[in-house]
Amino acid sequence: MAFEVQADPEKNRISVTLTGFASIDDVNRFQQELDRAHALLPKHRGPHQLLYDVSAAKIQSQEVVQALRDLATRSTAKSAFALVNASALAGRQLARIFAGIDLHRSADRHEAEAWLDAKLGRPS
Repeated sequence: MAFEVQADPEKNRISVTLTGFASIDDVNRFQQELDRAHALLPKHRGPHQLLYDVSAAKIQSQEVVQALRDLATRSTAKSAFALVNASALAGRQLARIFAGIDLHRSADRHEAEAWLDAKLGRPS
């Protein structure tokens, strides 16, 4: 799996793009990159925003789905969370990963970013 994790301290946002098929080693590296991105965000601004773009990711193995679910449930508080996905089949898998987590779903990254921008400065 290829992944890109970017921190935007000005918007207090982490943007994640996942593509392809993942292994458990990929998930572990992904966790390390998320930790690095969190460290770049301003602590005084409270919970951060999160944008996950998985529109180019493949259907994952059950082992990876569970590892991503564990990662999602352990993650720090977010002020707003937008998930970009265009696949109905992947959507079912994502529903298992993010079950019980409040998020905004979108099929378009620009719409998801606009939704997050509208939330800046306002608690969700």
